Amino acid sequence: MLTTSKTHQNFRPVLLTVCITIILWVGSKWYFQDWFENPWKYPAKASSLIATVLMCWCIVLSTRLRWIEDYFGGLDKVYQIHKRLGKWSFYVILAHPVFLAFDRLPDLLGFLRRFWFLPSEGDRYIVGHNLGVAALLLMAALVTVTLWVRIPYHRWKKTHEWFGFVLLVIIVHIVSVDRDVSSYPALGIWVYGLLAVASASFVYIRFLYRFWGPRFPYRVAGIDRQGEILEITFEPEEKKMDFRPSQFVYLVVNKEGITPEPHPYSIACGYNLESRFKLGIKKSGDHTRTLDLLEKGDSVTVYGPYGHFSDRFLSAERDCVFIGGGIGITPFIGMWHIALHSEERLSPAEAPQWLERLHPESITSWKSPRVALFYVCITHDQASFDNDIRNEVILSKFKGFKSLEDRGHHYELYLSSRQGLISANYIDSRVDGGIRERNIFLCGPSPMVGALIKQFQALGVPKGQIITEDFNLLY
Repeated sequence: MLTTSKTHQNFRPVLLTVCITIILWVGSKWYFQDWFENPWKYPAKASSLIATVLMCWCIVLSTRLRWIEDYFGGLDKVYQIHKRLGKWSFYVILAHPVFLAFDRLPDLLGFLRRFWFLPSEGDRYIVGHNLGVAALLLMAALVTVTLWVRIPYHRWKKTHEWFGFVLLVIIVHIVSVDRDVSSYPALGIWVYGLLAVASASFVYIRFLYRFWGPRFPYRVAGIDRQGEILEITFEPEEKKMDFRPSQFVYLVVNKEGITPEPHPYSIACGYNLESRFKLGIKKSGDHTRTLDLLEKGDSVTVYGPYGHFSDRFLSAERDCVFIGGGIGITPFIGMWHIALHSEERLSPAEAPQWLERLHPESITSWKSPRVALFYVCITHDQASFDNDIRNEVILSKFKGFKSLEDRGHHYELYLSSRQGLISANYIDSRVDGGIRERNIFLCGPSPMVGALIKQFQALGVPKGQIITEDFNLLY
């Protein structure tokens, strides 16, 4: 079952390609004076073209290509757009057969026949119609599984791969019906170009990504089990992965009893020259529970890293407020460590140029913003990272919470079972100097994140100062 973020996303390039498609279609109609006699065909054709463009974008956005992630501001944003476009493409394509069948009314039986397979008798258009019906039925089944049926993640992942077959059937359908796309050169070049890009994208992510993607062999260096949370430390076997705090990786484990599909997890530590990293994983689903079988020394493959969540923190342009709900605290662990451990940094003279360029937080000239961290859980026994966060304070140069607060930092474990839902007003009252001049970072359940965004904006916090990480793939 799929969850979709309610946060604002950048749909401008998608809307641009939709507009270009419609303009090319209408312009071709006008240029060739090839207008429909049946007026219902206009919304029918428009819906099919729009749905095709949206589906092409869905597949392109699934490739995890670095330039796509950079443009949209993080892979979490890319996947939120991907999920929305997937739903929209299905709803839009439903209008296509409905409007095509409208000219059969009031003959209800004739109207309904247009939604099912017809005897082709060698008619190329009827063959295309039947392929369209097949594509729609398959897409409906896959979307149903994605949106409304709760199934194990690895099975959902397998069903999702069938969307490539849907794309193939749509291409054959377009060629078979031999109508507008095939008839108008400009429109045909544009639409077939989009379909070609989408097809290449599917081949890449389905078959080539495992070889060509940013992959690194790692092994398990240690495991700490705390209730439903696994804190797993990994070390490189060969090539080291460069990462920033709060980024995430796709973890692939080839061990009996553990499902092998890639799954994203946030890095819960700061960068170090050994390229060791920690993942905090909550055992909440079929895949995460099988990870309990991991042992020290087990080999894994990680793909990534992805994400831009920490960029604004590392720029040190403003003081910061971190709000992590539940397992959403993990992206903040590395940034919290960096904010507190300035004595571990290298001087500009002894730091390699590449380190100073890629990791300014590792250099003594970098001054950490003041950070107020709120860890939001329902009950205390769910706050698995509370001890880690507090230990960072003890092991840092501050040596305790009084010195930490004197410097302007703040940490608080917020338990909603005792204190109710956390609010922007409460956070504002607990942050020295208030929150209006700070960058506010949010990661956690979508309802909490969405509610807090509205409250912060109502308090006068500009939208540009609110940064979210929203990687809710399932459940």
